[in-house]
Amino acid sequence: MNFEILDRLPIEILIHLFTALAAFFLGGYQLFRKKGTKHHKQIGWLWFALMTITAVSAIFIRGFEGTGMPTLFGFSPIHLFVVLTLYSVPKAIFEIKRGNVEAHAKSVKGLYMGGMVIAGLFTFLPGRTMWYIFFGG
Repeated sequence: MNFEILDRLPIEILIHLFTALAAFFLGGYQLFRKKGTKHHKQIGWLWFALMTITAVSAIFIRGFEGTGMPTLFGFSPIHLFVVLTLYSVPKAIFEIKRGNVEAHAKSVKGLYMGGMVIAGLFTFLPGRTMWYIFFGG
């Protein structure tokens, strides 16, 4: 593992990386805990905040030109997860405030799978930061 790369990363990538990692582990923890408790609600608000910060920080991560990844105005297809997150977080909050636990759970699980698991897998593609950290380069 090559953690020296962290010293060379711009602040927007560091913010994105550390909030995404925190959201990944906190979200995984939350998925297996008892639902509806005070603890669940507190952790949930923290997770929503981390997911929102992760999404907003991704907007400032550009420069995929020359990587072989298609871009439009500096945005790559992975930036679609920003839209997913900025839609899903308020939707999940809205649904639980309405008392629709099933829709809330569906939104949160979909966001975790799409915004954390699937998007996270993309970060391990050659040339991406996590690829360099784990596989060198």
